Amino acid sequence: MKTATSSRLHRILFAAGIILIGLAFLTACGEPLRERTIEVTATEMRFAPDRVEAQTGEQIFLRLRNRGQVAHSLTIELPSGDRTVSADPGVDAILAFRAPAPGEYRFYCRIPGHEAQQGILVVLP
Repeated sequence: MKTATSSRLHRILFAAGIILIGLAFLTACGEPLRERTIEVTATEMRFAPDRVEAQTGEQIFLRLRNRGQVAHSLTIELPSGDRTVSADPGVDAILAFRAPAPGEYRFYCRIPGHEAQQGILVVLP
């Protein structure tokens, strides 16, 4: 009999496998995949830094570090759709995405009452 934890673990492993296959495919298409880890720390009603940069086409691993006293999220508005990650106090969470075309992309905390907690991702050519 499968437990809820076992079923969730299988879904996570399946998703991780799909991501790895996709990354292998992208890497095999010529130019090596550039990767960048960007850390953004959340505290009460603030992201630090609130402005980050990336290069078009980079594989971004955005690490949300919640050092606040309450839960925080980080939603980034990308051309392919909004992407969100959440973290409880003292927890880190990772959001992976490919940097889109050059431009400025807003990120913010979705938690009600946290509307002032915002930042910008600047994607350079």
